[in-house]
Amino acid sequence: MSIRITGSLATVLTVGVLALGAMAGCTSSSKDALPAPGLPTPTAGPTGSPEPGGPPNPPGEGSATGTATRSPAPPAWPSPENCISYNPANVTVNYEAGIHSVNDGNKVIMRLAGGPGDEVGQKGLALAQRYRKHCFLGRDNTREENNAYIFDYWRDPSGQKPTIPGQEDDCSGYDRTNLTVEDMGGGDGWRVKDHDHILHLFDNESDARNGKLVLAKYRTICYIGDAGDDNPNVVSYSL
Repeated sequence: MSIRITGSLATVLTVGVLALGAMAGCTSSSKDALPAPGLPTPTAGPTGSPEPGGPPNPPGEGSATGTATRSPAPPAWPSPENCISYNPANVTVNYEAGIHSVNDGNKVIMRLAGGPGDEVGQKGLALAQRYRKHCFLGRDNTREENNAYIFDYWRDPSGQKPTIPGQEDDCSGYDRTNLTVEDMGGGDGWRVKDHDHILHLFDNESDARNGKLVLAKYRTICYIGDAGDDNPNVVSYSL
């Protein structure tokens, strides 16, 4: 049996077929856009994300709202400082009863033990002229030989560089990358040393660690004054 399709009916059928084809194409495109089973759906990443859909950067590393967290910088010098400030243009040296006193007017900058004909006073004068501050660690210690536990260092160079007489005999070098802080035990205090080279004694651990902080800036330690046996007045400085 044959069926004859008139023009109007053919037109209707043709439009219907085309509509069904378009719907099938849309359905296929939607399925193709979905992620594969088991994979997360991509999302727009926040500002600072390394890639869309990735985790945001931690705070301080590119995040729009993060704030960087940094450890405080270690101190450059011992704090609080214990220093005598003075005018290097005014310093003088006076000798009396085995002591060379380097002064700025009535202010005593340092006292050095030595005989009347020693160069120790001129050494101290030249050293003081190089700086504007004489600083100390352990100046208030109460040990019997308290001067042995006082560490001197110098701040604020004046720009003057007078020769310190006999300096080559007063100084010894050390490896500033090899400094250690050591408890001597028995209540005898602490010390800073480079291997077996003892650089200085300190009253307590805090002073010793501050002494290491200063010594690590230099390569040479020097001493001015007569060591003697009776709690000598000896001053140290570094180069």
